[in-house]
Amino acid sequence: MNKDNKLILSISFCFHDSCVTLANEEEILIHLEAERIFREKHKKFQNLQEVDYVVKIGLDYIGKTIDDVTEVLVTEWQNLYDGNTACILGRKFETTLTNHHENHIGVVLPNPFEKCVIFISDGGSEEGTTKVYYKDKNHIYLAEDLNNTNCTGQFYGTMAQLVLDPDFDRAHTSAVGKFMGLSSLGHYDKKVMKAIKEHEKELNQLYVNGCEHLLNIFNLPNQYDRAWEDENKRNIAYTAHNYWVEVNAEKLKKHAKFSKNICMSGGCSLNISLNSKLIDDKIFDNVYVSPISTDAGQSLGAILYRYPNIKVNYPFLGRGKEEISNYDNTVIEDILNHKIVAWFQGRSEIGARALGHRSFIGIPDSEKMRVRISEEIKRREPYRPVAAMVPEEYINEYFEQNYQSPYMTFCAKAKEITKQKAPAIVHFDGTTRVQTVNKNDNPIIYDMLIKMKQRGQLPILMNTSFNVASEPIVDTPEDAIKTYKMSGADELYIDGVKYTD
Repeated sequence: MNKDNKLILSISFCFHDSCVTLANEEEILIHLEAERIFREKHKKFQNLQEVDYVVKIGLDYIGKTIDDVTEVLVTEWQNLYDGNTACILGRKFETTLTNHHENHIGVVLPNPFEKCVIFISDGGSEEGTTKVYYKDKNHIYLAEDLNNTNCTGQFYGTMAQLVLDPDFDRAHTSAVGKFMGLSSLGHYDKKVMKAIKEHEKELNQLYVNGCEHLLNIFNLPNQYDRAWEDENKRNIAYTAHNYWVEVNAEKLKKHAKFSKNICMSGGCSLNISLNSKLIDDKIFDNVYVSPISTDAGQSLGAILYRYPNIKVNYPFLGRGKEEISNYDNTVIEDILNHKIVAWFQGRSEIGARALGHRSFIGIPDSEKMRVRISEEIKRREPYRPVAAMVPEEYINEYFEQNYQSPYMTFCAKAKEITKQKAPAIVHFDGTTRVQTVNKNDNPIIYDMLIKMKQRGQLPILMNTSFNVASEPIVDTPEDAIKTYKMSGADELYIDGVKYTD
């Protein structure tokens, strides 16, 4: 069969981060996150007209029409169609309904392991929250259900809702990452730990209508501004975050008897502290985290779960031109002259992390540079960390880490040379969220880093997503120009060429 004879369309609804994926029988062709299209962070499809709009964008991108589609997959959870019958762009389909946890499993199946533990953890679905599965060759089966433990995203999200944002949706999407960052400013508090253990069941629930009734457990005020200035909130974040990490690590330790390889997906897999602990403490030998583990990968995972042999070229599966082969070297001079560069290149990376195709970048040689890129340009809170890009062969020279992190899913302790010469990418606790880069995955960024080293600089760039606060990562050149002008960044490069207005 010719690969063009089969065209799979997969649609995900969910409570947030709706998405659409198209594939033939050989490869994933395009993955579209609704937030990037509608410019609304964590966008959920509100109606079927919005679904048709995104599907049409995907079909146009690959040069196909709805008449070419041979199979349709739809998430059962929050499905807006009539059961397994759907009318898409005027054509009726009998659809296959997909399962939330199976879809999360799907996005980790491109891993290299024949035998592994699969850990799926998030805030909720028709499948619950947190489960451990075993994969042995092509056989995947449930090993343990952790839904009634504090390993879940429910616990972590509720803590973020109490400390940072009373709104349920924002707490369980944007605020959980902020909570992890805030934890680095705090210290262990035994009173907080006592309160957590006494109220485990109450904290491990979802509070769609707010959880203000739980504030008195931690002596918290009903106000949420400037949380980083509140010592109690800092200590709550530190204690709760580390408790959650320790509980998960302890639960997973026994599963290492099945395999020393673990794959992680679901929103909780963005917790870089847990990911790093599992490998740094030698609980597992190998930890694989998909670049799109959140619900924004549900439609992609649905295809990969059913067709695990389909090729998926992580992580650059969004819209844009194919990989560029050269670039204007003035960007090196701009970076060395302490300019903040808005960098737009090739196809957009999928998932929550900007990995060098839709990034703000700059030289990290001073705290002033961190303030500039994070607080002034991105307009983020002052405690939020800035990530680092480094050639993979130099990771151990500048960080206490000897394994790759291509999707920015681990944190590493910065060595003294890094703290001194690249302080902008070192967080308050001395760690850095690192992205390792090689010449095959991102030859342009890799070349920039090597040229920086040749010029006597550390081969490290500070990297944060190309967006401003409350805005999704840019997707198109038009998005890039608009956000660049709004941000106050110094220069914009689009596919290697410096932008001039």
